Amino acid sequence: MDAGLVSIIIPTYNRARYIRAALNSIMAQSYTHWECLVVDDGSKDNTEEVMAAICKQDSRISYYKRSEAYPKGVNGARNYGITKSNGDYIAFCDDDDFWLPEKLEKQMPIFKAHPEVGLVTSNIEYVNTDGARTGRVITQRGNHGYVFEDLLLKNRLSMITPVIRRSVIAKVGLFNTDFTLSEDWEYWRRVAYYYPFYALPDVLACVRKHDTNTSRIVTDSPFEQYVLYRELTKALLAWGKGRFTKADRQLIAKVAAKRYKQILRNHCPGIGNKLGLMIQVFKNDWKDGVRFCLKILNL
Repeated sequence: MDAGLVSIIIPTYNRARYIRAALNSIMAQSYTHWECLVVDDGSKDNTEEVMAAICKQDSRISYYKRSEAYPKGVNGARNYGITKSNGDYIAFCDDDDFWLPEKLEKQMPIFKAHPEVGLVTSNIEYVNTDGARTGRVITQRGNHGYVFEDLLLKNRLSMITPVIRRSVIAKVGLFNTDFTLSEDWEYWRRVAYYYPFYALPDVLACVRKHDTNTSRIVTDSPFEQYVLYRELTKALLAWGKGRFTKADRQLIAKVAAKRYKQILRNHCPGIGNKLGLMIQVFKNDWKDGVRFCLKILNL
């Protein structure tokens, strides 16, 4: 197997409680040709002290404080880590989650066997606050092949599973720091536009569920869901200027209409709630309101 160097980027913020478990799982990898860059986004706890001890334990681990040249937030930290990294492959782990020991060993051979693939992912399993596995597995098998259209509708990747070729990042760019929610979804759409994905059926990483998960901040408000999806679409279209064909733009519009209908159907029971969402959209931006109504009416 081609033992390419994997650069593992871990953004962190006030997670001294969990960061050691995340890094223990990296150090336990059976695939050993890796470097790990922990990028601190301004922690106020004892993260620096914990990291000093861990860096002494394994020279492959480096600790950085995010440069002020990079915006605050998880994507700014990821981008900073990418620019400091040396690997031909990039992987990500969150500071409160962890990998299983065979993760990289199972993922890396896929790149050699399938040179067309830009990203290799896998399944995840949820664990509780203490790290005990719950048996609740989230499958990634739908993220296999050319999945651009699928990712237009819904994000089906966990941030901690993909390994990506550095050449892919060179082509599609760094993470968009305008997003603090669904920031990974915005990125995987861009990757999927150019490259097929490969999804392994194995559970190779675990996501810890606790009271301070960023994912818990995501709102159920129909209007806020609409706004987030609209901003994701605007960002994609801006990135695609000069790249997208007319057919690409038509596909994006078709899937947006499907997404808006889902929001109305699943989160706005009754005519009154549906009309209420439409009014909110019009008040926010009347042009977007017109587009919203035309899309849900298939006009």
